[in-house]
Amino acid sequence: MNLTPRENFQRMMLRQSPQWLPLDIWWTGPVIDLVEQKLGTRNVVEAFHLDVESVSVAYPDDAAQWRAAYERIGFVLPADAEIGTLGITNRVPAKETMGAAVHLREMIHPLSVITSVDQLRTLPWADMTDPARYAHLAGEVQRIHAAGRVAASWMACTLFEWAWYLRGMDHLFGDLIEGNDIGAWLLDWFTERSIRGAQAYCAADVDVILLGDDVGTQRGMMMSVEFWREHLKPRLKRVVHAIRAAEKRRVWVFYHSDGDIRAIIGDLVEIGVDILNPLQPECMPVDEVIGAHKHHIGFWGGIGTQTTMPFGTTDDVRAAVRQLADWARRDAAVVVAPTHVLEPDVPWENIQALVKETMETRL
Repeated sequence: MNLTPRENFQRMMLRQSPQWLPLDIWWTGPVIDLVEQKLGTRNVVEAFHLDVESVSVAYPDDAAQWRAAYERIGFVLPADAEIGTLGITNRVPAKETMGAAVHLREMIHPLSVITSVDQLRTLPWADMTDPARYAHLAGEVQRIHAAGRVAASWMACTLFEWAWYLRGMDHLFGDLIEGNDIGAWLLDWFTERSIRGAQAYCAADVDVILLGDDVGTQRGMMMSVEFWREHLKPRLKRVVHAIRAAEKRRVWVFYHSDGDIRAIIGDLVEIGVDILNPLQPECMPVDEVIGAHKHHIGFWGGIGTQTTMPFGTTDDVRAAVRQLADWARRDAAVVVAPTHVLEPDVPWENIQALVKETMETRL
């Protein structure tokens, strides 16, 4: 029986005899340049026969409004500051501090000067009830499904990360500890933004909704579990429950956090998360984590972008894929993927090894 990638993915998530390991890869621009040089195309999904293709909400291009708003609240931006989605502001660090990395940015926190919720309300927040934000989604999902692929919607930075990107992590933590309402207002705004997006994605018939906020370091949680449970878990639960209320059929809820978040995996399962990403092997032992949780949650990732992909041999890459395949044969739900974007220091041979080993593995 010949399955489409979408059908095979559904079987994988349901633990109903998938035929192969689904594959997903996230890229940086220079690596896509390399793909074009080697293969003559920038369409990485088709070039590598990836099982997953993403869609995303159309946010307004309102950098000028945010720049003016930041001036009004008294925050002077550096001349080289770049304002992106929903006012997120950063600049490219000096080349000598970056090496070959390209996607890292120096965050700027314009809302660090905010002293009241009233000031927050004056900012040019996008109208997330505007149908124009979502009008394109159904057509894109239909195209992806027509190609037999899994349609995944991007909504990581669900509430915590964008809030601290704007406010500054120290200020946001201070707000929540002091109870001055600024931090809570920001978290609530991004929660509502995520609920609106999740409802639109469900209406468009996506297969997977990618939620997430980095709440881990490589030595454990970046905040106490109690703090996470008080301030972030209830809001994340609201987003997940909104997906369940809006889904026309089963939508798989994916949650991303870098770092070691073993302490909250049980909580994520409790509120309805289906898939954990990225399963970072440098700090989340793959065998330990899958062995402990394979009956309750799926895993998307597992191929280290700090170690295996840039610095391992092709044999190391193949061994990492075989490790995941072994767990898939033992009823774990697995999607093979690097744990983050591929940077320019990843050898072409390792990319080929990842794709070839995954595609040739049969379950």
